[in-house]
Amino acid sequence: MTAPRTVVIIDDHGLFREGLHSILARDGALNVVGEGATSADATELVATLRPDVLLLDVEIPGAPAETTVRWVTRMHPGTAIVILTMHADRILEAQLKAAGAARYLQKTVASRDLLSVVRTVQAARPVADPTTESAALILTSRELEVLRMVALAYSNREVGLQLSLAEGTVKRHVSNIFTKLDATSRMGAVRRAVTLGLLG
Repeated sequence: MTAPRTVVIIDDHGLFREGLHSILARDGALNVVGEGATSADATELVATLRPDVLLLDVEIPGAPAETTVRWVTRMHPGTAIVILTMHADRILEAQLKAAGAARYLQKTVASRDLLSVVRTVQAARPVADPTTESAALILTSRELEVLRMVALAYSNREVGLQLSLAEGTVKRHVSNIFTKLDATSRMGAVRRAVTLGLLG
């Protein structure tokens, strides 16, 4: 008889954790062995219990989710990480999968689909070069050129002169960058790009 898959749940909302535990406990193929509310809980429980699956919320106290995912992937590569979040954010999803998360699910997922994922998910291999992979998926090479100059505080006119582009074309590139990085300002776009490792 196959042993149940062991699961650790990390979410800072106690009621949601209880609900997840209840759903998973109804499946004889799964065994919840630990729960926590912070990134520190996540690393401690994974290190101690070495679960098959880590269910990880994005917005928890402590280190950023990407840091936690990278640590688990590096130190305990046999643990599959399933992100469970309220956010339908393709940039965040790409970022966390590049760090090593195997699946990215919204909390609106049906319980049967969640159970199917937890029963079958396998630990993901992080990409060899997450910076390059993220850049390729998110921004074009021209947009990256424009963004690097924006990060140096160049105006649209100055960017156009440097890259031999019309100022209107530069404005369109900047607008596309804002959309892709979910930013509302030049500084916000730069900060998000730094977080994603796009401005190495």
